Amino acid sequence: MSKDNSDIEYIRGLDNVSRALEPTLRYTIAATAMASANKPHLIVHLVSYCKEVLSEHQMVSFVAKARESLLKMISTIGAPRVINGTAALMDAIDDRIKDQLPKQVQRSRDEYNYDDIHKRGLSLWNIVYSKQAEKLESKIGGWYPDLIEIIQTDLYGRLLSDCRILDAKSTELCTIGALVPIDVPFQLKSHVLGAGRLGASPEDIGSARVLAQVIADH
Repeated sequence: MSKDNSDIEYIRGLDNVSRALEPTLRYTIAATAMASANKPHLIVHLVSYCKEVLSEHQMVSFVAKARESLLKMISTIGAPRVINGTAALMDAIDDRIKDQLPKQVQRSRDEYNYDDIHKRGLSLWNIVYSKQAEKLESKIGGWYPDLIEIIQTDLYGRLLSDCRILDAKSTELCTIGALVPIDVPFQLKSHVLGAGRLGASPEDIGSARVLAQVIADH
């Protein structure tokens, strides 16, 4: 069996480890984990598989969610892997799907009000970290005040808490998908708890973790 055929069969098998997740979210988490694991070539095979099993409407939804998740995960896996993952995703889809995606910048200077964005980011921060939120804020701010400012305002405020395409629960599940391949247990534990606080079921969380682990191990 060729490597490409082996990869395709492997991707077909991902459905068996993540049945709790609805398909477009399942494949969004998978694409996120593939980018995190530095395996953008797998995203190409994932898109080919999605073309077989998703309707056109679902396909548009998957691609919109996947590229939004990748954008948000700049906060987790860094710009180079996000760029490579997004390139693989967009190069693999048909023009018919591309034509149905938003073409205007959503996070423009016109919508950026510092106080509103900071407040929104702080709200999500407090939900994700709950009783540990203030302690963690103080610890990170003690290391470097600019670090907690950037995390809460730009990452949590401008990126992660923007729910226009990917809601807060789904974003946390995608964050789990991004964290598993980079092996950061403390942050993973925090976001597993955060996903639960945002409404994800134990089955959702378990599926996201196993899916990302299978991708990381491939």
